[in-house]
Amino acid sequence: MTASPEGAQAAPPATRVHQAPARPDRRTPRRPGLWTRLGERSGQPWPLAALAVVLAGSVVVGVLARFVAPPELWLDEAQSVAIASLPLPDLFAALEQDGSPPLYYLLLHAWTSVFGTSATAVRAMSAVIGVLTLPLAWHVARRLAGRRVAVALVVLLATSPFLIRYSSETRMYALLVLLTVLAAAAGAAVLRHPGPGPVIGLGVVTGALLLTHMWAFHVAAVAGLLALAALRSRRAVALRVLAGLAVGGLLFSPWLLSLLVQLAHTGTPWAAPPAFAVLPMALEAWRGGFQVRDHVLGTALLLLAFIGLLAAPTARRPGARTVLLAVPPRPSRAVLLAMSLGTLLVAGAVSALSGTAVADRYTSVAVLAFLALAALGLAALPGTGVRATGLVLVAGLGLWTSLPGLTEPRTQAGEVAQALEDAAPGDVVVFCPDQLGPAVARLVPPEQRLDLVVYPDLRPADRVDWTDYEARMNGTPSSAVAADVLRRAGDGSGVWVVTGPGYRVPSTQRCGGLVDALERARGTAEPVVTPDPSAEENHRLDYLAPVAG
Repeated sequence: MTASPEGAQAAPPATRVHQAPARPDRRTPRRPGLWTRLGERSGQPWPLAALAVVLAGSVVVGVLARFVAPPELWLDEAQSVAIASLPLPDLFAALEQDGSPPLYYLLLHAWTSVFGTSATAVRAMSAVIGVLTLPLAWHVARRLAGRRVAVALVVLLATSPFLIRYSSETRMYALLVLLTVLAAAAGAAVLRHPGPGPVIGLGVVTGALLLTHMWAFHVAAVAGLLALAALRSRRAVALRVLAGLAVGGLLFSPWLLSLLVQLAHTGTPWAAPPAFAVLPMALEAWRGGFQVRDHVLGTALLLLAFIGLLAAPTARRPGARTVLLAVPPRPSRAVLLAMSLGTLLVAGAVSALSGTAVADRYTSVAVLAFLALAALGLAALPGTGVRATGLVLVAGLGLWTSLPGLTEPRTQAGEVAQALEDAAPGDVVVFCPDQLGPAVARLVPPEQRLDLVVYPDLRPADRVDWTDYEARMNGTPSSAVAADVLRRAGDGSGVWVVTGPGYRVPSTQRCGGLVDALERARGTAEPVVTPDPSAEENHRLDYLAPVAG
């Protein structure tokens, strides 16, 4: 017998055991559970699981908050409903007096034909749009930047004080954010896939943006400049982007003549042009206010956006405990910077050159890119626990800022309408400025038979006509308007005057002059409603009794 290499005797053939070769296990390994995955690095899954529950709860609260708002519509909302409720030919004519493109109003027109014009019904459209934005943003961000960034972006969008506010308002700003998400997806498709399909998709979204708000032109201008800058290095892609923007312009072209009328006769007479002060204005709006918690949130978002802009790819390697920054930023991050900061700079330049005013809500077109940078910054933080904790803190600050404002009054229109229940049929109610009219007029039932008119031309108070606004407001002396009001009322009807502080045109002095002239004819006015500083839109209601005898 021959010794085995180990020096042992070999087993006889009859006693050998023959084993079948092992078959490979083709079963798919089970994915670790949620708690295991959350704590896989720290070894302590429960704290991280609790943070995940808090984040999910924050998103749910942010979604529900979009459906909560005070019961009365303020001026812009009431104006939107008044225009959208008109027959289509009248709707387009009213928009030429208002200064807005038509897409949002057409959608609201269809919505109100089904759900009615109550405050809850008309605000629900914006809330639904705001909620639909979240899964769409998740899908786009996950495909472009990965699951980690997608989670952070959805949480930031859901808990943003700015987005919660304008998802609960009957205006086009929630739609603008949804369309910018679609624009990001369409732009990425153009970059990745040649052919006419993605170009047409980008053109459709661009056209929808242009037909929703004038600030979309600032976004399109920035996208065009980026494409022109890329002509040398990525000529084919740049040409496809420019073609998509051109298609968007063609879709807007049916509204071009109306735009020219609006540019010639409407504008922003209600405020002074801010020029490049639009930059701090945007941050103030996106952080939600001026309290300490709002400043903390704004600072945190700025810091995260800075990290997201400059974070190097190595910052995301497994086990990393530091954030590495690289200058210049990667092209995709530079594009986000251009679409946020660049859009605001273009808007500031247009404001400075044209003398047009800016409202903070217009910055809806740039907020997505800013929050995307912040989401990239959160995703670059080292360690699962650090990222989750940071996201919880930012989300908590956002909700802490948002929730107290959900029930704060936006207008005193309801209080004025309730006081007008004591008015007699035929009484004249005059609004100075006319911007106070729409919110109240929609609450006064027609059966009261009140004569609701506006300064200075005594037109119906249901909506504001911004055509040649400043010239009309300043073209008639207050005393002459008072004489027209008194003739309209006659001796037998009372006169109610609704005024409010803080309006640039017509000035408080002009509206005060109207009241003074009426008092000279009717005696001292009786104050019925006084301005409430807690309301965004203040009203004062005075009553002048009929002539005795």
